[in-house]
Amino acid sequence: MVSANGHLPVVLRHAWVLFILVQCVNGAIWWRRAQPRIAQNPALKDGYCRLIRSWLIYGNLPWLVMGAGILSGAVPSTLHYFNPRNGPFVIAFYLTAVALSIATFNWMFFHGGAEALVKYPGLLNLPHRPWEVKVYFLLSLAGEVVGLALMIVANIQVP
Repeated sequence: MVSANGHLPVVLRHAWVLFILVQCVNGAIWWRRAQPRIAQNPALKDGYCRLIRSWLIYGNLPWLVMGAGILSGAVPSTLHYFNPRNGPFVIAFYLTAVALSIATFNWMFFHGGAEALVKYPGLLNLPHRPWEVKVYFLLSLAGEVVGLALMIVANIQVP
């Protein structure tokens, strides 16, 4: 994994940039998917813009924290983020992800998020009723909790 000169491959050091690019490409795809619906009902444009902008801003926060850790030299590579014991930037990455999950839960259940995702279809392939969107979200959240717990218990060591 480490080259003869002691450097990690570029992809391991800068995968966080790829993650940001993927988020942005998804935002562009969603904007393109929304165009026919906006053409049918121009009043939906602001809602689609708000949802996509929120995705781009909040969805990229963990990757920016990851990038800050790597660029500062505090974390050697993205692989080190598989173990929450690898320093303050890694902990900040996990705390950011948890905070976003809590904020999403709050939005989804108490501020009309599920209803918004149903009202503005096409962004995600979600069910068509708010309660189904909430169940889908809870299943995703359960997967996140299990994944985080496994990373904490596994104590993955990267050379």
